[in-house]
Amino acid sequence: MTSLDDRLRALLDDELLADVPKNPTLEDIEKLIAIEQGRAYRIKIDRGHFDPLFIIVKQAFSVRDVKKEIQRAMKNTDNHAISWKYIWRTYCLMTQDGQKRLEDDNAVVSQLGITQHTVLRFARRTFEKGKHRPAWRRRT
Repeated sequence: MTSLDDRLRALLDDELLADVPKNPTLEDIEKLIAIEQGRAYRIKIDRGHFDPLFIIVKQAFSVRDVKKEIQRAMKNTDNHAISWKYIWRTYCLMTQDGQKRLEDDNAVVSQLGITQHTVLRFARRTFEKGKHRPAWRRRT
């Protein structure tokens, strides 16, 4: 078994396989194959002052699936407890040029014009007067 592990490490150290994670899961390998076949995109999430995130998104993914991928990527990088319910209620994803806000969770990524190497960033949600969610109130 150790010789198999040694061979696998030697393969993963090859520069052609530099984008494969150190401990890849089957899902990671399938996503990398989908990128090579043109069925998935590599997207950069710009987080302002923090390091950017790179996620792999299949063409058939919805915006909700993109959000789940961001949560999964953040769980692997940061050790902080993040309230995702608050984040998604307060912020939405937006293209880098500011042209399109991804507010509909059911919209399909490929129909929104997102392609390979698209850069997304977090933007505060905008609310119209009278259309936003009421503030939390304590019951007395």
